[in-house]
Amino acid sequence: MRRTLLLLLSAAAWPALAIAQKPRPAIPIAQAIRTLDSGDTVTVAGRATSGTGQLQSTVFDVAVEDSSGGIRVFSRTLEAAVRVGDSVVATGVVKTYRGMVEIAGTRFEVVPVPRTIMSPKPIAVDHELLPTYSGRLVRVRGRVAGFGTSEGGQYLRLRDLNPDATGTLTIWVPSNHGEPIDLSRVQYEDSVTVAGVISSYRDNVDDPLIWQIVPRTRDDIRVPQGRRGVPVEWLYPTLALSLAAAAWLYSGRYRAHAQVRALRETEARYHQLLALSPDAVIVHAGGEVRFANIAAARLLGVEHEHALRGLSMHDFVPLELREALLTSPASRDGTQATRLRGQLRSQTGRLTDVELTVGPCLYLDQPAVVLLARDITQQLRYERDLQALALVDELTGLANRRGFAFFAEAEVARARREQQTPVVVFADIDGLKQINDAHGHAAGDQAIRLVAQAFKSILRESDIVARWGGDEFVALIGEGGEAAAGHMGARLTGAIAALRPAGLPFAVTASLGVSMIDGALPLAEAMERADEALYHKKGAREQRGRR
Repeated sequence: MRRTLLLLLSAAAWPALAIAQKPRPAIPIAQAIRTLDSGDTVTVAGRATSGTGQLQSTVFDVAVEDSSGGIRVFSRTLEAAVRVGDSVVATGVVKTYRGMVEIAGTRFEVVPVPRTIMSPKPIAVDHELLPTYSGRLVRVRGRVAGFGTSEGGQYLRLRDLNPDATGTLTIWVPSNHGEPIDLSRVQYEDSVTVAGVISSYRDNVDDPLIWQIVPRTRDDIRVPQGRRGVPVEWLYPTLALSLAAAAWLYSGRYRAHAQVRALRETEARYHQLLALSPDAVIVHAGGEVRFANIAAARLLGVEHEHALRGLSMHDFVPLELREALLTSPASRDGTQATRLRGQLRSQTGRLTDVELTVGPCLYLDQPAVVLLARDITQQLRYERDLQALALVDELTGLANRRGFAFFAEAEVARARREQQTPVVVFADIDGLKQINDAHGHAAGDQAIRLVAQAFKSILRESDIVARWGGDEFVALIGEGGEAAAGHMGARLTGAIAALRPAGLPFAVTASLGVSMIDGALPLAEAMERADEALYHKKGAREQRGRR
C-alpha cells in the first residue's frame, strides 16, 4: 500500500517538477498542431501509442496521443527507449513533411509512471472524417480492394464494408518497419481488421492527400475465418494451366460449347490478373486507347479504366516521347520491346515519373502498341537521397560546402524571379578552440551539433543552411530581406539557449555576419560581405574584451 501511494504521489508531482526543469510547459497536442510551420518550439505530453523502432527502425519515430489529438515525433538524432503505453514528454517544432504533420523532435523524455495501454479508436473509411483522426491510434475494418509492393514498402487498399461507401484507405508497411509484417498473406476481397497510427502522405505539393494507417506489429492485422479472397500466388499457375487447357480444347477432344466456356474462363482470369497488377497496362491502336487496367486509370487520374477507352495517349504522353511510344507497329523492325524513363501527364496535369516498356502486339487481330508503365517516384527519390549523401556533413546532418553550392544558386534565382530579397548569413562558434582544449574534442563536436540544431529550428524547410567547415556555418534565407537579417542573431541565440542540454559545463554562443543580396549582386560577393561583417563584429568584441 505504501509503495502504491508513493507511485501515485510521484506521478502527481512529476508535472510540476517537469515544468520547473523545462523552459516551457506542455500544451495540448491539438493546440501544438495549430503552430504548424510557424517555427515555434512547443512541448506536448501524452501516452506513446507506438514504441521505438516499430513504425520505422532506422530513425526515431514515435506516435504520441493525448485527449485532444495525436501526432508523430520524428528525429534522426534523438535516442530513447519507448514502449507502447509509456507516459512521454516531447519538445520540438511542428512541421509538415510530404503531407504528414509531425514534431521535429529536439528533446524526448519517458516519465517514470506506470504504463497505460490505449485502445485503438474504431473508425470507418470516410474521407471527410479521416483528418480528425490524424496521428491517432485507430482500428478500421474493410475489404481488400488492392495490394502490392513498391520500392518503399508494401501496401493494402481497403474499402468500407458498406457497399455504398466510396474511397479507399491505404495500409502501409515501409521497408524499414521494425517488424517483419508480410502483407502477402492477405488476399483480394478479404475482410480484414487493421489497427495502427493514421497519417497522411503526398509525393508532390499538388498531389491529393493519401490517408494511410501504419500498423505496429503483426497482431495489428487480423484476417477472420471464412475469407473470400483468391490467393495471389495461385493466379499465375492458374493462368498457365488455363492456357494449356485452352490449347488442349482446340485439339477437338471436346465439343464446341466446352471450348467456348474454357476460353471465357481463361479470359476472365487474364483480366483479373491485369486488374491486380500494380503496373499500368495500356493497349493503343488507331490513335486511341483500346484497353487499360485499373492501375492505368489511377496513374492517369481518371475515374475508372473504362473511361480511358477511346481517348488518345497523345493527351498523356509528352511531345518528346510520342514518337518513341506511339509509333505504328508496322514501322517497327522486329518485336523487340523498348524501355525508357520519362513522365506521363494525368488529366489534372500532374506529372508522374515512370519507367515505360513499349512493344508491338495484336489486339483483336489488329496491329497495336502495348505500354507498361511503372511509377518510379519512390525509386528516383532514393536515387536522389544517395546523391545527397555526398552533399551532407556527417557530423551535423546539414549540407556541406558542396551541398550549399549545389542548391544556393538555384534558390537565389527563384527568389529574384519572385521579387524577394534573399539574405546570406555567416556564423561561427565563439571560443571553440578553448572548449576543445578544456573539455576535449567530443565536447567541441557537441557544441557544433548544438549550433546546427539551433539553425535548423529557426529556419524554414525552403531555406538552406550548411556547415561551411570547422566552426563555421552559412545560411541562405530565400525571403525576408532586412527584417530577416536584423532578427537572425537574436533568434539564433535564443534557439541555442533553448536547446542547450541541462548541466552542459561550457557556454555556447555564435557570432553572425549578414548580407542582403540586393539587385544583381552575385552570391559569391554577398557571401564575402557577410564573412567580412562577421569578422569585423568578432574583432570589435575582442577589442572590448581587452579593455
